[in-house]
Amino acid sequence: MFAGRNIHVFMLAAVLLVPATRVEACPFCSAVSLTFAQEIAQSQAAVIARLVEPPPAGSLSPRAEGPLPKGRFAVIEVLKGSALVEEAGLLGAEGRPIETIILEEKPVGSLFLLMGVEPPNLVWSSPIAVSDRAVDYLRKLGDLPEKGPDRLAFFQRYLEDSDETLARDAYDEFAVAPYADVRGLESRMDPTQLLAWIENPKVQANRRRLYATMLGVCGTKADAERIAAILAGENLPQEKSEIRSGLDALIACYVTLRGAEGLDLIDRLFLDRRGRDVPFTETYAAVMALRFLGEESDVVPRERVLQSLRILLEEPKLADLVIADLARWQDWSAIDRLADLFEKADADNIFVREPVVNYLRACPRPEAATTLARLEKIDPEAVRRAATLAGFAAALAPGAAQSGSGDDEAGAGRPEMPVSGGAGDDTALAGRVAPVIGDEGEDEESQPAVPAPAAVPTSAPRAGDGLKAFKWAVWGAIVTAVAFAARSALRPRPNPIGK
Repeated sequence: MFAGRNIHVFMLAAVLLVPATRVEACPFCSAVSLTFAQEIAQSQAAVIARLVEPPPAGSLSPRAEGPLPKGRFAVIEVLKGSALVEEAGLLGAEGRPIETIILEEKPVGSLFLLMGVEPPNLVWSSPIAVSDRAVDYLRKLGDLPEKGPDRLAFFQRYLEDSDETLARDAYDEFAVAPYADVRGLESRMDPTQLLAWIENPKVQANRRRLYATMLGVCGTKADAERIAAILAGENLPQEKSEIRSGLDALIACYVTLRGAEGLDLIDRLFLDRRGRDVPFTETYAAVMALRFLGEESDVVPRERVLQSLRILLEEPKLADLVIADLARWQDWSAIDRLADLFEKADADNIFVREPVVNYLRACPRPEAATTLARLEKIDPEAVRRAATLAGFAAALAPGAAQSGSGDDEAGAGRPEMPVSGGAGDDTALAGRVAPVIGDEGEDEESQPAVPAPAAVPTSAPRAGDGLKAFKWAVWGAIVTAVAFAARSALRPRPNPIGK
């Protein structure tokens, strides 16, 4: 039974995660903040202004008391909303200065980007310090296409810029761009430069993920061998150990460049754990890469991806990572193996029973219903819990109420696996499978930047399709919440001393 606290955590997590969605380049890339273009688009006026009067001395001290410090700024260039800025009396030699809160100490004459809302008086944001180069960068944003490879070609030049503000913004532009736009940039990428950044231990993990995703688009099999050496980690000096961060994207990059045969190495290094101590975070990273390959790539047949996922069914404590993926992709070959996992589950992996039940509930084969009836006699409470979780997830999951036309939004453009007995489309199926992912203790470096679900709509976000992106992220929120709640509730807790 769920404790009341766990139910509250579950529901709160779903509520908090859903609003933070945004379209992403791939499951490995996550924007650090809003881009300049996004912030300007959300404002009604945007200006470059020069600091003419800093806050009073001492007001920026952490011990300072009183109201927040304010500075005065003179507008020198309008990027957006010229009429509004003029109407507010802020232009020209006689224009009044903008007064707004400033929380950093800068010399008089420093340049800032300020954005305003609520005309006619305009309420201004906290100023963002910008260099002369950044001002030139900001001027060009308005002339770029709204989306597409041509837009990314501009930002590509700034990915590792010496001005960290520009490098961050360029990365964020890639992180919010549809993956199709990244692929469209293929002929204009430099694989040699991308590989150099990947192998540079000073490059941040989130950027390494992006560069690996890009290299997967434009690299060669020779590049794949360099990535393979990173994955193996053999003879890697301590000072270069950081280049294995972002492992999920590195794995996806390697397999994308090598094709289906590349999965043999991934199986051996990260998934086949028999007699080997493979860190959980590395196995989890491999699962995330497989989900990406199954959703976004046609380089590897889906059946070959499933073959790799099924390896984890031999690991009772990790099988729940992949059960929902098998159901979502309509792989019904694991009925007997999952029944065995259910029957033999103990205190260390009792949480596997709920995803097993929902796999069987989703399966259209008659033997699945027979097996489920048998398992219900072993643990009726697990079956009840699974139905509760599946019902709640289905209520929140986009598309769960849809029934299966083969050319609906979720399934358009993707061939379905043959299923005897006829199942609905993958979107409807997702609503009947209670997804469960890995433990809540994964290492940050090996996690995707946003929740990557064990059961998601069949299509990841694509160009111009914000609705699909919203569905993808909503389902990720549900997955994470279900996983946390299910495992927290079912883990055995030590008895108090003396009881």
